[in-house]
Amino acid sequence: MNKIKSLKEYYELIENNDKVIIYWYTRWCPDCFAMKIVLPKLEKDFVDYKFFSVNRDMDIELSKHLNIFGIPSFLIYYKGDEIDRFVDKRRKSYIQVKDFITKAIK
Repeated sequence: MNKIKSLKEYYELIENNDKVIIYWYTRWCPDCFAMKIVLPKLEKDFVDYKFFSVNRDMDIELSKHLNIFGIPSFLIYYKGDEIDRFVDKRRKSYIQVKDFITKAIK
């Protein structure tokens, strides 16, 4: 999973890739650490989508701009448009995230 490091890079990736899922995390978040374990499985489940990650603490302005206040969180883009988001501060299971992505991309 590639890391996004700037607002410019964020928007370039969204505009240049048809199907994108972005995972938001921080290094100090135990729920993010638990989610990190299942990310490779999610990438295999949704091979048509490119997965990227953003460390919320590394770019607070980007996080504020996109209203990402709860982590771990996921945003899904299709052809440059956000189609859904799973943003809150609660722990998410593999099944919850997989179900969210499956419903969002239908």
